[in-house]
Amino acid sequence: MDIDITMDIHPEQLAYWHLRLNGFLTIPNFIVHPDQGSNQETEIDILGVRFPYRAENLNRPMKDDPQFTRYRDKSFIAIAEVKSGRCALNGPWTNPARKNMLRVLRAIGAFPKIEAALVAEELYKNGCYASQLYYVSLLCFGRESSIEVAECYPHVPQILWTEVLGFIYRRFQEYRYQKASHQQWDQQGHDLWDVFEKSRDEDHFRENVNVIVL
Repeated sequence: MDIDITMDIHPEQLAYWHLRLNGFLTIPNFIVHPDQGSNQETEIDILGVRFPYRAENLNRPMKDDPQFTRYRDKSFIAIAEVKSGRCALNGPWTNPARKNMLRVLRAIGAFPKIEAALVAEELYKNGCYASQLYYVSLLCFGRESSIEVAECYPHVPQILWTEVLGFIYRRFQEYRYQKASHQQWDQQGHDLWDVFEKSRDEDHFRENVNVIVL
């Protein structure tokens, strides 16, 4: 008889761990403040940046998600929208009139003022932008992919929870001894590790991590 080793996790927390294990420095719940007044414009579920020469483990470098490693000469700036169900992009990231994309880019500070406006325009149009130094992209996390997102923004990655959990399991399995020392991790990281250690295989791990429906 199997011991109950299931865990519940919020979708934003699971997306955070996927990006973290892929080398992203992250800010969860990045608030987009208004130019005037006190009402928030919107927020980014997770804002992340991954530098181009990331290499974790000098002897046996860890292989990150190919969606992030294909831009080897650029820093990857990710604007992640996280859903418990179907992937989606909310209005603030698809409505140019609100100028929230420009506010985010100015707050990040990677681009000069004139270029930031051009980057924002490309993100509204295509969901991604590449310069000599940076690759900027919207990301969608969710339980299932969206036909609408795929049609309107074919270059925007839709990362499903099954893929996320598979990546986490394989990272823990392939670097078990290195990742075993993690007393500084947050509670969700500890719980993911505990479920990993008690799971028979990758499928069993996926079955035992429940992404909370919000």
